Amino acid sequence: MCTSRSSFGSTVDLGAQFITKSSNLTSTQEKLYNHLFDEGILQPMPENVEGLRSLPSAVGHFICPSGSGSLVKYFLKKAGCEILFGHKVIKINPSNEKWETLCENGASHAFDAVVLTIPVPQILQLDGLIPHVERDQIEKLKAVKYCSRYALGFFYDSESSFFKDISWCAKFINDDIIRYCAIDVHKRKGTGLPSVVFHTSKEFGASYIDENADAVQDLIVKRIEQLFPQMPKPNEIKFQKWRYSQAKKIYCEKQACLVASNKPLLIFGGDGFSNSNFENCVLSAENIAQKIIETVS
Repeated sequence: MCTSRSSFGSTVDLGAQFITKSSNLTSTQEKLYNHLFDEGILQPMPENVEGLRSLPSAVGHFICPSGSGSLVKYFLKKAGCEILFGHKVIKINPSNEKWETLCENGASHAFDAVVLTIPVPQILQLDGLIPHVERDQIEKLKAVKYCSRYALGFFYDSESSFFKDISWCAKFINDDIIRYCAIDVHKRKGTGLPSVVFHTSKEFGASYIDENADAVQDLIVKRIEQLFPQMPKPNEIKFQKWRYSQAKKIYCEKQACLVASNKPLLIFGGDGFSNSNFENCVLSAENIAQKIIETVS
């Protein structure tokens, strides 16, 4: 989930666009939904979304009125713990019955337990970790696959009749390059300066994920101009590469997480173990919490 801001204050969601609620919920998931609705973190998505195809189990689609990034911030605030940004972990090793982590900025920390919810390929890239994971687990981790996509955000510093005349707030597009488009402020039923987000198809992402970023952006922008010739040129553009967008082949684990080490405790979780939607990520978090409780109790 990623909400990006322009230099003149407008925002656009470059990652998750909406949350689909299903009819098959655990009691924890149901309570969480109710809580997020009561707190105003979630609200129903407008119905004027073109080309949206829902699964039979879907009972509704919801958006974050303050941007999808607000959902992450809400959970971090509720956790009540110290948050250290800018601490990219590059190495992890056991030391004195703890996990010692080394960060890219030179900082090091020791933990009784470590939970990793980053994409699985990034877990495998951590220096020092592989020798402490069982061989069959490593093979299954290597088999986890993700879709890749690009996202572009268009920011405008003034209103335009183009956006007022459009009947939809978002639409899915049958195109080789562009798969999805949303007028962000309309999708979130907000007010303010217009911003637009575009997501590429997974096929385009797979073919161009390692190409030069400037060349890829130019290619995407040209296609947008062909699809929407009347759309005004943006004052700012935000370009985002999602190398690990959505999990398409998950780890073979029913618990929606993997306990890689019991002492010291090391758990892998996230959508690489439970599929890429909100409810499955909640399920992974729920199971991770249970594993930690079982270990410390």
